[in-house]
Amino acid sequence: MRNNKYSVLISLLLISLILLASCSPDEKDLESKNTIQEEVLLNSDDSAYEISSENYSEIFEDTINSVVFIKTDSQMRSGSGSGFVWDDSGLIITNFHVINNAEKIIIKFFNGMEYEANILGSDPPSDIAILKIEDLEHKIDPLNFAKSNLVTPGEIAIALGNPFGEQFTITKGIISGVGRTKLSGFSSYSIPAVLQTDAAINPGNSGGPLLNSSGDVIGMNTQIISESGSFSGVGFAVPSDLIEKVVLAIVNNGKHEYPLLGISGTDLNMDIRQGTGVDRAITGAYVTDVEPGGPSDEAGLLYDTGNYNNESWDGDIITSVNGEKIKSMDDLVGYLALYTFPEEKIKLGIIREAKNITLDVVLGTR
Repeated sequence: MRNNKYSVLISLLLISLILLASCSPDEKDLESKNTIQEEVLLNSDDSAYEISSENYSEIFEDTINSVVFIKTDSQMRSGSGSGFVWDDSGLIITNFHVINNAEKIIIKFFNGMEYEANILGSDPPSDIAILKIEDLEHKIDPLNFAKSNLVTPGEIAIALGNPFGEQFTITKGIISGVGRTKLSGFSSYSIPAVLQTDAAINPGNSGGPLLNSSGDVIGMNTQIISESGSFSGVGFAVPSDLIEKVVLAIVNNGKHEYPLLGISGTDLNMDIRQGTGVDRAITGAYVTDVEPGGPSDEAGLLYDTGNYNNESWDGDIITSVNGEKIKSMDDLVGYLALYTFPEEKIKLGIIREAKNITLDVVLGTR
């Protein structure tokens, strides 16, 4: 019995050795694999990651001295927000809602220098305000502006500001959408051509710059959509093209005036296309109402004479302004706000009774 046990044990050991041998890699294979792994590690190119990291660091270093922390005080409450340098004379750009009703405004720079500022002017419909530092004691540099109308979804977006009072913070994301319209909360008119981003924007970021991958301003952070009040991936920025237009008007003329077309309208949809008989490829804005005595009324623009859920489909469809194609009502609002002026004569391309015609309209002032 003892001999049998030894025989069984020896047999099991032999089987075990055979199994281990079959599971173990050949030494030459190991050497080959190790050599390949070493070569991959030695030859791997981390430059893309290094460049990306360095770029954001460089952008921060190049721009943060032009970003400010804004502290406001009034009898009702204290608050804070962000802003950035417009020019070297001491003009600072921020959101109107950051400084609204403020009795005292303190501007703090990244280097620790603090100044009291006054409100030079504001444009509540676009949520833009301009502050002026009177006794500037150090050199400041304005940020460069890029054209927001060239921004496309998917591009890098970098937000600088002071979320929840955490001063001089940088966050990164992408442009999620363009051409939005958002109410500022201070006007019945919407902010046009708004940029949407998923770069983290929280209370305190308001008024700070939204930058592109070159460190140029493409917008000013202004709003978020959130059920909790904190960032949930949907933030919005006033477009740089509108900021430049509004700020220059306020600095030069003391105020900004918007052009008025004098209509109400909506995007084309399946019902409107079927009702008006236009092709599904046609885009534009369908005129649902015209302000009596307004610029469009005087020019002869037609609106839908029916009632809600009982449309007559006799309204004009605006397809272009000055030869520029209009894709939606938001497009129309954005184009008028950014690229036209009060009292300017514009050419509207419209579809009326399935025919393309051109109508001249002299814009009013809203």
